[in-house]
Amino acid sequence: MTSLAPYKPTRANPWDRAHAAHLLRRSGFSPSESEILQALEQGPVQTVRGMLEPGRDSPSHDELDQLGRALAVRDNIESLRGWWLLRMCRTTRPLAARMSVFWHNHFATSNAKVRSAALMLQQLRTLERDGLGRFEDLLLAVARDPAMIIWLDAELNVKGRPNENFAREVLELFSLGVGNYSEHDIREAARAFTGWQQRAGRFRVNSLAHDDGTKKVFGQTGRFDGADVIRLAVERPACGRFLAGKLLREFLCPEPPPELVDALAAALRENHFDIANTLGVLLASEAMFDARYARARIKSPVELVVGMVRSLELHVPASALASASSQMGQRLFEPPSVKGWNGHREWLNSATMLVRLNTATQAVSAEFFEPRTLIERYELNDAGRYIEFAQNLTLDGRVPDALRRPLRALSGSPAEVLREALRLLLTSPEYQMA
Repeated sequence: MTSLAPYKPTRANPWDRAHAAHLLRRSGFSPSESEILQALEQGPVQTVRGMLEPGRDSPSHDELDQLGRALAVRDNIESLRGWWLLRMCRTTRPLAARMSVFWHNHFATSNAKVRSAALMLQQLRTLERDGLGRFEDLLLAVARDPAMIIWLDAELNVKGRPNENFAREVLELFSLGVGNYSEHDIREAARAFTGWQQRAGRFRVNSLAHDDGTKKVFGQTGRFDGADVIRLAVERPACGRFLAGKLLREFLCPEPPPELVDALAAALRENHFDIANTLGVLLASEAMFDARYARARIKSPVELVVGMVRSLELHVPASALASASSQMGQRLFEPPSVKGWNGHREWLNSATMLVRLNTATQAVSAEFFEPRTLIERYELNDAGRYIEFAQNLTLDGRVPDALRRPLRALSGSPAEVLREALRLLLTSPEYQMA
């Protein structure tokens, strides 16, 4: 039975190129050749450890951060969308970047209502800062986030006239899931959150609007405020299972087995809901390298776009990144509802699939892709080597029979062969899977 026990390479299940690429793809985005070679050399334990080490990003990221602040001041949400994607393409910490998108979907806040690029950027900074820390700290920080306060009408929640919207979403969507709380819990939790407001982008508790009376939440009684409700929610057994299920759907498969959900929930509790430590268990586990879960998830638009840029080492303008992701159905900073994007099969329909194929074709066009760069960097010496390189980079060398004949038939200059091989592979159904 597949478990969260540590993965130990064997002759039957070796640490090879396909396993290294799979781990990098699941923990971040489709990797470059150099990233795969580095992971192969380091081994699974050191590779996972490196992903989870705290630290700063590259100096170029600091320059991009300055640009982000300028775009926020101009209230240009479309440009900020492209800027975020560009940062993901250039980051040296892909797991942290991947988690920021995961939490953006979990706490699904939309600028369609917030109407402030500066506040959306501020929330993103919170997700990046706390996204690999303790879940309780992250949940509390987001509950105090000005964009979230606007998004869920928290300022309407005042003593004597509690508004249940904010409290309901904290319990239903952020911590416990449907059916793991009562309507009484919602009403009392709403009282605890009264007075949580924001002014000019700063959180504040309006003491005049806060109900400091006794409440009873989850069977416990006290003069609770919002922080107490969050603490009590995280302590509930349902919280571990709820969060474990979401993490497994993101990193392993769309329908994780109940025994794995229970096992990861136990790991969350053992690690005091520390997200980095829990992900360390999952990413280095037997389950992560179980053949049943290889290519089991449909790539999100962000995964697809950023992965192509990173793996092919492209230079694509931020505006093109934002346009492609949005047309595929993932418009960052504007999730469709408080529930976020459903993902997996809902990423694909006739319209979005056409955009995916066109985007892949454009990615290897002369506008963005220079084959000579990869040919020289990785010392590709003949046509057979170009095709092998393309197959390994895109599909871990596991090419369907339907593609083998057209790949073998390719001819022309080295640049033409590599470009066309990549186009065939990037537009294959198999490449849509992570």
